[in-house]
Amino acid sequence: MHRADGVTAAAFAALGAYLVASGGGFPAGAGGLPGAGFFPQTIGALMVVLALGLLFKARQRGGTAGFAFANATQTAGAAGMLLVYLALWGTGFFPLRTVLFLTLLLKFLGQRWRSAAGAALVLTTLATAAFQYGLNVSLE
Repeated sequence: MHRADGVTAAAFAALGAYLVASGGGFPAGAGGLPGAGFFPQTIGALMVVLALGLLFKARQRGGTAGFAFANATQTAGAAGMLLVYLALWGTGFFPLRTVLFLTLLLKFLGQRWRSAAGAALVLTTLATAAFQYGLNVSLE
């Protein structure tokens, strides 16, 4: 089995199982609408299924490839930016904070400033419209 795939599959399966279990503790929906635990449980179940698929593929391939990061600097930088973004969650200004975060992340990952800012603006606008106006969920 490819060790890297096995480690990754196990980590995602554990996270998916946690999401399924913890999502069950949220209140049920009313009037046929999904409750607060619907999305965490759905995402968790999909993660478990995909992780099992990865584990099955890794066992079929055989071999003993090691676990290594080819781009550790980019991974650490992106994770660091994500941690800062999440630490600022709840401080208000969701659209401004998200556009700034996505622009910097895309630029860090090699995009040009103009395309990074454009993609960030479109994605933030879609997320804001979907959650605040479509689902009536505040992002602040």
